[in-house]
Order: sequence, then C-alpha cells, then structure tokens
Amino acid sequence: MKMTLVRKVFAKDRTLGELYLEGIGYFCDTLEPHCIDWSKEKKVAGKTAIPEGRYKVRVGWSPRRGRNLPWLKKVPHFKDIQIHVGNFPKDTRGCILVGTRNKNILVGSRVVFSKLMGKLQFENDIEIVVKSETEEKTSDSEYLGDELEKFL
Repeated sequence: MKMTLVRKVFAKDRTLGELYLEGIGYFCDTLEPHCIDWSKEKKVAGKTAIPEGRYKVRVGWSPRRGRNLPWLKKVPHFKDIQIHVGNFPKDTRGCILVGTRNKNILVGSRVVFSKLMGKLQFENDIEIVVKSETEEKTSDSEYLGDELEKFL
C-alpha cells in the first residue's frame, strides 16, 4: 500500500498536512514538528520534521507505546520514526501524528489511528511519500489568536 503525506501549513513549531491512502484518497490530517530547509538549516533534536522523500514502512511493536505502530525505515538524520497518536506539537519529537485538524491541532487522534492500523496491519509492502504542496506560512498573530481562542 502506498501512502502520501502532503505538507500544507508551515508554522514555527508545527507542520500540518494531509495523509492519502492508495485506493482511498484523503484519509486524515497530520501534525509534525517544524519543517526546515535541509540545505540551509540544521536539525534541532525533537523539533524538526523528517526530510521529504520516499520511505518503506513496517508495522511493528513499540515497547514505549505498548502497541504495534507503523515505523518509517531508513529516514536520513533520524531513527525510530513512527506514525502514532497525538494532538499537539509536544506529542511528537519527529514522528507523524494522525487525527482530524481543528485549527492548528489534531483531535480524534486515537480513532483515526485505529482506523489507519485497520488498513495497514495486514499489509506487507507499505511505503510513504512525504512531500510539500505549498509554503502556507501561519503568521505569529494568527497562531496566537488561535491559541487565545481556546481559553475564551
């Protein structure tokens, strides 16, 4: 099965995108750490998204999370990259979070992840292509407005 992650919104502390599955089309939204220009910037441990590219994916046990997860293989500059549940940038240190986008966060992550695992658990040949569609920047004031709205 082929998956495609299309990065769409780039902010200082997060990258929002969409995940597409072969034969299905749009499947869910994604959240990753900040995307960098690898030719100009250096990786910041735990705060940088993986490079664009094509990666093999293997479903396997995660001792840390206590369940089977999709693991991306041979990701340059990274190790132990997974697709897993989470809602906020603090929930990822490079991994891809899945859920439904609500402003600049994800909601319903556990439900979406469960559905994704239902599609992947019996697949033997899985790959993901990670690419960017556009460089839609989120302004600091727009981001802060969204954050403040949560408390009003």
